[in-house]
Amino acid sequence: MTARKKERVFRGIAASPGIVIGQAVVLSREKLEITQKSIPPDRVEEEVSRFLDAINATRKELEEIRKRVLYRLGEEDARLFDAHLMILDDRVIIDDTIRKIREERLNAEYVYFRIMRDFHDSLMRSDDEYLRERGLDILDVKRRVIRKLQGAESCLVSPEQGMRIVVAHQLTPSQTIMLDRNAVLGFAIDFGGKTSHVAILARGLGKPAVVGLKDFADQVEDGDRLIVDGNRGLVILHPGKATLLRYRDLQEKYQRFLQALIPLKDLPAQTLDGHKVELGANIELPQEVESAIRHGARGIGLFRTEYMYLARRDFPDEEEQYQEYKRVAERVYPHSVIIRTFDLGGDRLVIGDMKLDEENPFLGWRSIRISLDMPDIFLAQLKAILRASERGNVRVMFPMISSVEEVRKAKELLHQAMEDLDKRGLPYDRNIEVGVMVEVPAAVMILEHLAAEVQFFSIGTNDLIQYTLAVDRGNERIAHLYTNYHPAVLKLIKRIVEIGHKANRWVGLCGEMAADPLIIPFLVGIGLDELSVTPVLLPEVKKLIRSLRFNSMKRIVDEILEEDVAQDIEARLQAYLQKEVPDILEVLLPQFQNDKNERGHSV
Repeated sequence: MTARKKERVFRGIAASPGIVIGQAVVLSREKLEITQKSIPPDRVEEEVSRFLDAINATRKELEEIRKRVLYRLGEEDARLFDAHLMILDDRVIIDDTIRKIREERLNAEYVYFRIMRDFHDSLMRSDDEYLRERGLDILDVKRRVIRKLQGAESCLVSPEQGMRIVVAHQLTPSQTIMLDRNAVLGFAIDFGGKTSHVAILARGLGKPAVVGLKDFADQVEDGDRLIVDGNRGLVILHPGKATLLRYRDLQEKYQRFLQALIPLKDLPAQTLDGHKVELGANIELPQEVESAIRHGARGIGLFRTEYMYLARRDFPDEEEQYQEYKRVAERVYPHSVIIRTFDLGGDRLVIGDMKLDEENPFLGWRSIRISLDMPDIFLAQLKAILRASERGNVRVMFPMISSVEEVRKAKELLHQAMEDLDKRGLPYDRNIEVGVMVEVPAAVMILEHLAAEVQFFSIGTNDLIQYTLAVDRGNERIAHLYTNYHPAVLKLIKRIVEIGHKANRWVGLCGEMAADPLIIPFLVGIGLDELSVTPVLLPEVKKLIRSLRFNSMKRIVDEILEEDVAQDIEARLQAYLQKEVPDILEVLLPQFQNDKNERGHSV
């Protein structure tokens, strides 16, 4: 009799919500065999033609995949493959490959592999999650072109027997969409984050997904039983009987919970005693605005603009940016969209010849500092944002502000952009609201002075927590110190709201903290005007707000700020929700008997 395998729990990143129980199908890593070969002088141009033929064949293949996505999922998800086509047709990459084939007289596979490897590696060295995930687009394009050059086909195999949970080290977007939707229960992927294409497509397919599992795929065999909890970011390998019973019960409750969310889409985020909170969405890409609207957003609380600088080797011009910003502004009208100017860092400037190597990029040349030092590029973005504001529903926000001088210099450039548009006779909102991200402790300490310069504040908790606690959340040794519940962090956030409201300034919060169900009572209780979260989480946040009373949330704020230990604050919040909304808490934050997961953190 075979001994039962031990239950093991792995923690990753919750990428697409839902819970599934099923058997695994493990997709093996694809290996490319690249050999360096010398090309005779009389066959160099033939090698160049062979390379260009592979580019053209790959373009046709990607266009077919895009059409398939368009048919199955719609334009929103189909646009994800525009980045692939843009990388494929990048003239710098193509010209560099042709030049090196001619100069070095080497085979196209080797030259193209080397150029794309360097481009990919420069992105993967970044500390920015979104930028690293764009490196996967480059990897996908590279493999497709090389397979065409080698006359090989993809080694991806679709699940064959029944519905399975797809386990892989990494999945490219095209691999994901080529899987049979009717044969896939969910995804458990080692690589990726919430903004990865796999995560976006999994949400589009309505399949639960956990990514960022590191070496999980190496621990699994075909046919192993798994539980994928896309709500908590957990994957359970070889679940025991008690765990299976608990999760089956949880599945039923979660489905009932989702059904109860449907009627809330067009209702306001209003507490039981009538207090209203604006509920917006954070988006990375323009096409995500459709998901925001579908999930009931009342505007875009954070439109990140860095995507226009990723997976390319030049800076977008004013017109290109204008068209993108205008598309979002028109789609959410009459609700507002807050466009954050680019939050590039020293670790992210890997476009073209601009490659920096800073020892500590998060304390270096980044964000508004770069914008002010590169006024021509900043002006192009400001003019594009202004042009998109014509209908009066666009607000502009400057990130990483740590001094009044930075705000004044940014506003000077904004006025310079306005003067240029006036000369060109182009319309824009002359009363456009200007705001700043509050994500540096220094900004909190001078908030009264900043309030005299801007019309609104948006709290970026991701960096505010990191800088306040001196914790690199990407460092696994100290990741447990990065917490939403530290009393210093909560007191800072409360101070921001109090000072902002005293100065009659609107205060929102767009960090990941707003997606934490436990902390919602605190955020609403301190009187934040707006919460902005990932679109797919909007219904859950709205349900929680509509199930509580504002007066009771104000009382819990006073209680938890008396605590001096983060764990005690977390326990108080959990006890509060357990008392007020036990049914919701059970679905959103299920408790487990397991004390530790495979990466050593408490579950």
